[in-house]
Amino acid sequence: MIALKLVMTTAGLGRFTAAQTDTGVDLTVTEVGLSNAAFVAAPTLTALPGEFRRIDTVSGASVGDNIVHMTVQDDAAISYVVRGFGLWLGDGTLFATYSQADPIAEKATGSMLALAIDIAFLEAGIDAITFGDTNFLNPPATSERKGVVELATLIEAEGGDTARATTGAVVKAMIATAIEAVTEAIEGLRARTIYGAGLVKGGGTLGTNITLTVDSASGDDVRAGVRTDLAVTPTALAAAGVVFVAETRVDGASRYRRFSDGTIEMQGVSPLPGAEAAFTLVFPWPFDTACDGLWATIINSARTDDGQSTVQEVALAADHALLFAQNHKTPTADAAGGFRWFARGR
Repeated sequence: MIALKLVMTTAGLGRFTAAQTDTGVDLTVTEVGLSNAAFVAAPTLTALPGEFRRIDTVSGASVGDNIVHMTVQDDAAISYVVRGFGLWLGDGTLFATYSQADPIAEKATGSMLALAIDIAFLEAGIDAITFGDTNFLNPPATSERKGVVELATLIEAEGGDTARATTGAVVKAMIATAIEAVTEAIEGLRARTIYGAGLVKGGGTLGTNITLTVDSASGDDVRAGVRTDLAVTPTALAAAGVVFVAETRVDGASRYRRFSDGTIEMQGVSPLPGAEAAFTLVFPWPFDTACDGLWATIINSARTDDGQSTVQEVALAADHALLFAQNHKTPTADAAGGFRWFARGR
């Protein structure tokens, strides 16, 4: 039902405004005036143009969204056509009016007029409007109250109609339509074929379970380096004897590398004693198990030809090396720059 937009009269608007702050102002609609004239519903009206009948069997209530549902009944043995009407307050004020060229309702002599109208007010606060007779009322249903509803067709429901109620039969039909659409989509997917490419082998239609595989290379395949259709795994790398750097560390001139086979390499620069003597080189990072060997090079930064210093191994441990500085002369002046060493272990 489309809500009719009434125009408040100046007097009606005054009473309506006053009622917003003064609870003593009575906005009870006690009568509805009927008119057969198509008039201009202007705010200046104080009387209903063409009014031929006034009915006091009127009921109504606010149903939300500034809409009032109003019901008018008339069982008098007369006939008439209604093109306009006005709402009268209990004090005789013409509150609001409405009119249109086409008939709003028609009544025959032997019939009863049961006119149900939804009225839209532009102003908020219409809860202050009441009606004199509330014994009968068939308001439209909303999310906040019970009332009369119109049932939606399947087309209206599928279109997202929010003014009509949807029945179980319509919902069932909508679900069936959705299931049919989903089934068609699934069948379309089942008809698709998946093929392997590159390293991937296998495939088939999605209508059955399919398996895609990737073959792995062996150690011999990795060493041969010929196949292009196999995936290289860590196991194959290990079987092929491939060794890679697993960890590195740096601290100034000191370097550390641990390889995937457990081998550890270290290097650094250390000072040499000023004379022949045993001394200890503490490794920057200890080996996990043991140091297997150490090699040293004297740094002759002064380029002296006096003496020939060497570093000799005495004993090796996981965290240090016991060494001996030797020269054919007691001083080790040719090693003023210290010595560069390289050690390997595990």
